[in-house]
Amino acid sequence: MKVLVGIGCSHTAGTAFLKGLSKSKDGSWLELTKGWASKPLAKKYKDGAPTMKWITNHLTWMAKLNNKLGCDKIVNFGVGGQGLDMNLMNIKSYIDKQEDLSGHIFIHQIPSMSRVNILNFIKYRDINEWRWTPIKDLLNLKGPSIMEFFDYYFNEDFYTFNNFYELYYLQRQIEKLGGKYHCFSLDMVGPYSSYPSELEPLDRFEKYEKTMNSDSIYFEGELQARLPFKKIISDINWLNIKIKWDGSFQNKRLHDQGLVPDDHHFAEDGNEVLADLILGGMK
Repeated sequence: MKVLVGIGCSHTAGTAFLKGLSKSKDGSWLELTKGWASKPLAKKYKDGAPTMKWITNHLTWMAKLNNKLGCDKIVNFGVGGQGLDMNLMNIKSYIDKQEDLSGHIFIHQIPSMSRVNILNFIKYRDINEWRWTPIKDLLNLKGPSIMEFFDYYFNEDFYTFNNFYELYYLQRQIEKLGGKYHCFSLDMVGPYSSYPSELEPLDRFEKYEKTMNSDSIYFEGELQARLPFKKIISDINWLNIKIKWDGSFQNKRLHDQGLVPDDHHFAEDGNEVLADLILGGMK
């Protein structure tokens, strides 16, 4: 069986087309059950169904890409508002359930590097519990203790640095099990026009490379030392996005087409353009 696996944030998930998240008793996401995100969308897709399954298989860039690849199944691992650490965890959980990834194609839309999740205690109204949430939620609280945390205990570049090592190791695992992995960022910068902007310049990550190798390795150093950061970035399978900034995405977002006010996610035809760029980048 050929399987197309899409990973990323809401630009992959397709959640902008819908509203009304619901959860099961164990906390897992169910369908988006409160219908289309707007009346214009409901009118445009009156013959469709406002569910994650229908959106995944008809409107997302995965659907448009699969029209050309002809895979038997699409697996949607997009999670709105989340970052790379959430993506990594979800892919690992999926891979753990597979004995063989032959026929699998993983396409990973890299979310913003600022979307780092941390475990923090939420005490607000009737909420009184630990949650794993995007760090921006904590930043919004401000306060002296919060700002001290950001000043002395959090460094976004380090999380970016470490997550890309994890991404490289994950790519290697996918390939060892017979699958294929490709990634890109909607920032579309760098050598292949598919890097996230936070990777530039690469030289600034050298200090973390030295720290990790010197502080974490005692014996058998040659067996444990990480590859140079620039090496793993070059070895990751970045899509070669041949985009010409000539207006390819002009008027192809939900807001542009009057479908969802102030929403700049791609509309269906925008996802078609993105799918063409992804396909060209895979060749």
